[in-house]
Amino acid sequence: MISSRHHELFQELIKAGRSFVLTTHMNPDGDALGSEIALARYLAARGAEVHVVNSDPTSENLLFLEEGAPAVERFDPSSHPALLSSVDLVILLDNSAPDRLGAMEGVMRDVADRVLCIDHHPTRETPWAHEILDDSECATACIVYDLIVDAEAAIDSRTAEALFVGLATDTGFFRFNSTTPRAFEIAAVLMRAGASPASCYQRIYERNSPPFTRLLGEGLAAMRLDAEGEVASIRVTDAMVERSGAEGEDTSEMTTVLLAMDRVRIAILFREASPGQVKVSLRSKGDLDVRALAMEFGGGGHRNASGIVTSGRLDDVADEVIAKATDLVRG
Repeated sequence: MISSRHHELFQELIKAGRSFVLTTHMNPDGDALGSEIALARYLAARGAEVHVVNSDPTSENLLFLEEGAPAVERFDPSSHPALLSSVDLVILLDNSAPDRLGAMEGVMRDVADRVLCIDHHPTRETPWAHEILDDSECATACIVYDLIVDAEAAIDSRTAEALFVGLATDTGFFRFNSTTPRAFEIAAVLMRAGASPASCYQRIYERNSPPFTRLLGEGLAAMRLDAEGEVASIRVTDAMVERSGAEGEDTSEMTTVLLAMDRVRIAILFREASPGQVKVSLRSKGDLDVRALAMEFGGGGHRNASGIVTSGRLDDVADEVIAKATDLVRG
């Protein structure tokens, strides 16, 4: 739960401003987008001018959150820097690391003196002028929930849905070790306000396209097991994506299938993100800290769910990360 100091800081900054830009990390996930949408709706209800600007487009399975909310804009380097420089406050959600801002890193550093960062990840050194950080929370949505509730603002059904998606997706629908009793307490309030767990789960996870399913099948057919079956991994190449027609699909959830296997303790997905770059999704069971592993490669995240974006050849990156994962499971 946020401190009175954080509540006072938030209210001071919000009351002093009339125009805001909200943004988050590359490839926004449920917590990032849900937190943005909920806070955007709160600010708009106060009569503020609100823009949501992200470096990457919203994935298809999260687009429903944008209905009835301020439009989510894709960062345009020819126009958005001027917008970020002109508003009263820029709010960075679910991320404190500049190097996870993608195409927006440069402009965000330029306006760092007017940025409020709200995040639940462990932080490195940050350039932001104001910060509301709490790595004991299981989702940034929990912090946004507290800020809205402490302001005595009503939570309507659409805001409740956005916050619920943030909370539920970052806890693996309440199955990750990061799930706390308070997570269920907040979820209960959001359900009473109109959030539907069944509807949210279906719209996010039960809408795989035929191309994604074909890609999953090809990936699983080439699955690799290491460390006597305790580390499972899939490598997704551009050629595989092209054959399946799965361009633009979010492949990170492929790790869920791997982690469901008996004996597997770490699941890893490697995907060619762009020429010379590899995106790595890491998931683990129990007390295996894949966040520490990710940080060795410049990534980050949570103990049981983390990510890396790094330069290199797919096979070279995979070999290095698998070697570290093998060391981790062997203790």
